[in-house]
Amino acid sequence: MKSKFRWQWWAVTLGVFLIVIAIFSVKLYADRHAAAMAASKTHAKSVSEHEAAVASSRRHAARKASKRHVAAVSSRRRAAAEASREEAQSKAAQVGQNHIAEANQYAYPVAQVKQEMDAPYTSPIKEKDAPYTSPIKEKVVFLTFDDGPNTVNSPKVLDILSQAGVHGTFFVVGKQVSPETAPVLKAEYDAGHAIGLHSMTHDYSLLYPSRVGATAVIENEAKSAQAVVQQVLGSDFRSHIWRYPGGHFSWKGLAAADAALSRLGLDWIDWDAAVGDALSPAQEPKTEDAMLQYHLRSLNVYPASNVRVVLMHDALGKDLTVKTLPRIIQYYRDNGYKFGVLE
Repeated sequence: MKSKFRWQWWAVTLGVFLIVIAIFSVKLYADRHAAAMAASKTHAKSVSEHEAAVASSRRHAARKASKRHVAAVSSRRRAAAEASREEAQSKAAQVGQNHIAEANQYAYPVAQVKQEMDAPYTSPIKEKDAPYTSPIKEKVVFLTFDDGPNTVNSPKVLDILSQAGVHGTFFVVGKQVSPETAPVLKAEYDAGHAIGLHSMTHDYSLLYPSRVGATAVIENEAKSAQAVVQQVLGSDFRSHIWRYPGGHFSWKGLAAADAALSRLGLDWIDWDAAVGDALSPAQEPKTEDAMLQYHLRSLNVYPASNVRVVLMHDALGKDLTVKTLPRIIQYYRDNGYKFGVLE
């Protein structure tokens, strides 16, 4: 009986042990399966998150690329519009004249005059009634008057020119144009003289700080002076000539200003003859004879040429210039010069 009972006990124990092992195995399998499922879910989530990140990155890159494209297109359009505007302004700047139509017969392009001054006997300045290919050259003098208009000396200069039957070019300072002087400016224009621009302020410290051209200031003064003169002479008027206060040769760094003036349809010109009225009071001539002698000496300073651009001033205080002007005119008439204006 004992032996039989012992075997039954061992059988029960073994059964219980096998049941425990089976339970443990099932639990272990279940845990491993659950872990595998969790890992699979985590991997799937990670893949999904990566794919979402990649997609987001692609969308962001596409948006940036689209913005860059739009910006580039917009920039090109702005550049094209600006180029078109500048071209339109440049074309508009070429319209109009600085003298009445009757002056066409004795008006000369400033570029040709400058060429003849810089390289004598090379410009196409010829007899007005001769064919362009004619070898006959003509001698032309351009009487120029700076710093007006005013109601004192400018009218006197006009009277002298009228009596002599010749014409000149008046380089006007914008600030000098006022309700009082506007009729004088109009009289200069209507009488067949040419009108040039000589800045708005004639202020060296503004135009040439440290003796270097201030491009923006020069450009703005040219625009302002043009507008002021147009208000008096009408919208059909437009000057294409500019004289730097003090002369182009007196200052440094004017290349950019020259280019800006060119875009405005303006070309600058200096002179190759003078009467000395731009000198200081201590240096300027004191008599008509002294002024004539100064003028003759100035002709030897510059190269011999078929053109002479004479620097004079019709500003207040330039009374000696007014008195000497008839003799200056007679000198050029005696030496076979024609009288022209600059355009």
